[in-house]
Amino acid sequence: MRTIIRILIGLILVLALVLIGAFACIRNSLPKTSGRVKLAGLDGQLEIVRDKDGVPHIFAATDHDAFFAIGYVHAQDRMWQMEFQRRIGAGRLSEILGEATLDTDKFLRTLGTYRAAETAWPALSQESQSALTAYAAGVNAWLEEGHVLPVEFLILGVKPEPWTVYDSLVWSKMMSWDLGGNYDMELLRVKLAQALGPERAAQLLPAYPEDGTTILSQNELAPQTSDTLLDIDTQLQTLFHLRGLDVGSNNWVVSGKLTESGLPLLANDPHLGARIPSIWYLAEIQGENIHVIGITFPGLPILAAGHNEDIAWGVTNVGPDVQDLYVEQVNPKNLNQYKVNDKWVDMTIVEEPIYVKGEDEPILWAARSTRHGPLISDVSGSAPMPVAMRWTALAPDDTTMDGFFKLNYAANWEEFTQALSYYVAPSQNFVYADTKGNIGYYAPGRIPIRSKGQGLAPVPGWNDDYKWESWIPFDELPHAYNPEKGYIATANNKVISDEYPYFISAQWASPQRAQRISEMIEEMSSGSEKISVDDMAVIQADQHSAQIRELLPLLLQITPVDDRQKEALSYLQNWDGDTGKDSIATSIYQAWFRQLGPAVFEDDLRGDLYDDLAERVHETFLINIMTNENNVWCDNFLTTPSENCADIAQTALDRGLDDLEDRMGKNMSRWQWGNIHLTQYPHAPFSEVDALKRFFHREIANGGDKYTVNVAPPKYSNQENPYYQFHVPSYRQIVDLSAWNSSRFIHTTGQSGNVISPHYDDFIERHQAVEYLPMSFGRDHVTGDVLVMQPK
Repeated sequence: MRTIIRILIGLILVLALVLIGAFACIRNSLPKTSGRVKLAGLDGQLEIVRDKDGVPHIFAATDHDAFFAIGYVHAQDRMWQMEFQRRIGAGRLSEILGEATLDTDKFLRTLGTYRAAETAWPALSQESQSALTAYAAGVNAWLEEGHVLPVEFLILGVKPEPWTVYDSLVWSKMMSWDLGGNYDMELLRVKLAQALGPERAAQLLPAYPEDGTTILSQNELAPQTSDTLLDIDTQLQTLFHLRGLDVGSNNWVVSGKLTESGLPLLANDPHLGARIPSIWYLAEIQGENIHVIGITFPGLPILAAGHNEDIAWGVTNVGPDVQDLYVEQVNPKNLNQYKVNDKWVDMTIVEEPIYVKGEDEPILWAARSTRHGPLISDVSGSAPMPVAMRWTALAPDDTTMDGFFKLNYAANWEEFTQALSYYVAPSQNFVYADTKGNIGYYAPGRIPIRSKGQGLAPVPGWNDDYKWESWIPFDELPHAYNPEKGYIATANNKVISDEYPYFISAQWASPQRAQRISEMIEEMSSGSEKISVDDMAVIQADQHSAQIRELLPLLLQITPVDDRQKEALSYLQNWDGDTGKDSIATSIYQAWFRQLGPAVFEDDLRGDLYDDLAERVHETFLINIMTNENNVWCDNFLTTPSENCADIAQTALDRGLDDLEDRMGKNMSRWQWGNIHLTQYPHAPFSEVDALKRFFHREIANGGDKYTVNVAPPKYSNQENPYYQFHVPSYRQIVDLSAWNSSRFIHTTGQSGNVISPHYDDFIERHQAVEYLPMSFGRDHVTGDVLVMQPK
C-alpha cells in the first residue's frame, strides 16, 4: 500500500512540475515592456512607454522608427490575431483548421483579396510604401528574436512566416469586405423573387429595380448558387465576425458655439463584430513629423480614428452599393471562355494550391475571373450561368492606404480633404474638427455611376448595358463644412436627400440612432446650456430605444387573454423605452418582437429564407406591415379563419412569453434583460472548440438593443441564444479640441491577445459600463514601463 502511495505522490509531483514548467514557458510569451533591446534596422534610439492599461506610447526621432516600433509592439501583443487575419485574407485557413474552412478558402482565393493587395502595392506613394516596409521590419524584428509564441501557435502547431507588406494590405481589403458592399442583398433579392414573385419581394426590400422582373426571368440563378454564397457569407459573419446587418457606427462633432470650452468636441464609436482580442489596438505614435493617438489595426501602422496635433477625426460606415453581380454566358465548347459583345473571350485563370491540414497533396483550385471580376459562383460547383462580382476594393489602383497616411499627417481642412481624395474603399462618413474651431464632414470613396440600373439585382454581363461608366466626382460627394446648426451627426442613416443627382445606395440603417443623437445634442445645447465632455459620454451611454416608441403602442393595444399576458403588459404600461440590463420590460418587448417576424412570414418564407432576410435587412418592413391592421401579410393562408395584424401581435406575444418562461422560469420579476442579453466576445478559432472555449471566450451582461445609441443588437437568428449580442461599439472616443489631454478613449476587451496577460480582458467591464481611459498625449503626460530600443 505504501508503495502505491509513494508512486501516486511521485506521479502527482511529476505532473505538478510539468504544469509549473509549462506555465513558466507560456509566461515567457508575455512581452518585454521595460529595459533595453538592440535591433537592426533602426535609425536611432526610441522609447516605448506602456501605461498601466498596456497602451504603448511611442516616442521616436524619425517616422521610420515610429512605424518600426508600432510593428514591434503589435507583434508583442497581437501576433496570433495578425497571423489569423492574414490567413483569412489569403484564404489559408484550411492549412491549420482542416476541411471545415475549405469552402471559405475557395471563396477567398476566388475573390482574390491577397492578389488584390499585391497588385495595389505599385499604386501606393513612396511614403506609404516606406511606412509599410518599416512596419513589416518591426514585426519581423520581434519574430526573429525567437520569443515563446502565444499558446494558439503551440496548440495548432503553427510557425509564423515572416511578415510582408502584403499581409498588411490584405487586412485593409478584408476591412473593406467587412464594411462595404451588398452582393448578398442581390442574391437575397433573387431568392425572394423566386419564392414570392417580384412584386411581393419588392414590398420587403427597398427600391426594387424596375427591370428586375425581366432580368431575373431571363437569368435565373441556380438555387444552389445563391444558397452556397449566402451560406459562406453567413460563415464569414459567424466564425470570423466579418460583415453583417449590425456593422455600423455613430459619430458626431459639435462646434465651439455649442460647447463649454468654445472649441469643438468630437465623438465616435464604430460598431463591428465583437471578438477577443479586440479588432482595435490603442496607441500613441510620435516620430519626426507624425504625432497621432487613437486606434490602429493590428497588422497596419496607421490610425483609423483619433487625433494628431492639429485635427481630430472619426468614422462611420456609409454603406454604398459598390458590388455588382454579373451573370456571364460561358462557351459550351470551352468552359474557360465567356461572351463579350458577341465574341468569346478567355477568362483569367489563376491556379491556387490550397493545402488542407492532414492531407499530403494540395487541392489545385482554379480561381477564374472575367472582365467584371472573380467568378464567385464557382464555389457552389458547376453553375449553368456563373456569376462574376465587380467590387471597388479589388481595383489595382486602390490608393486607400495613401489616403489614410496623408490623413494622419493633415493639419487643416484643406489637407484633410486632399488626403480623402485618395480614398477608395470602404466609403466612410468622416467627421472632422480642428484646433482653430472648424468642424466638417466628408464621405469619400469610389462610388460607381452605372450606364443602366442601380446594381440591385444580378444583370447580364455579356454586353455593355450595365457597365460602370465612372465614379461620382470627389467634389460632388456628400460633404459639409461649419454648418449653421453647429453640429454634424451620422449613424449609418441616409446621407443625402432624394434630390441628390447620383445613386449611392438603396439600403440605409434605420434613422433612430441618428435621431436620438441629434435630439440629445439639441436638448443639451438649448438656451444657455453648453455641451461638455461628460455630456458627450452621456450620449454614448444612452440606452433609450427610439424604435420601441414606434411599435410599443401596437403591443399595448393587445387585449390580454390570460393572467400571464395581463402581467406582462403591466410591465410595459409606463415604460419609457430605457433598455438597461435590469429592465424587465425590455425582455418582454424583445421576446415579442423576435416572434413577430416569424409569425407574419411563416406561411410565405420557408426554410432559412426568413433568417436570410432578417439577418440582412432592418426590420422597417415589419413596422410598415404592423401599422396597417388589415395588411394581407398578416393573414396566414395555411390557416382559417383569416388573421389580421392584431391577431399576429397576440400570437407573437404568447410565443415570446413561452420562450422567456423556458429561459428564466415563470416568475416575471426575475426576467431582467441582462439575464439573457449577454455580449459575446468569441475567440478565433477556439470559441468553436468546447474544451478550449472556457479559457479564451468572454461574455458580459448588457442592456441596449440595435436601435440604441449605445448599440447592443440581439442576434435573433441564433436559435440557441437569440438574445446574445455579437456586434458592439468596438471603440469609443471623445476628443476635446480645447485640451487634448481631456480626451478619452477605450475599446472592448484589452490591449493583449495573450490569454494569460492581465490585459487580455481588463477593459470588458469598463467598456460595458461606458467608462474610459485617459487619451494621454505627449511624453510629459505619460508614465509607465519604459522599453528603450537602440540600433544594433
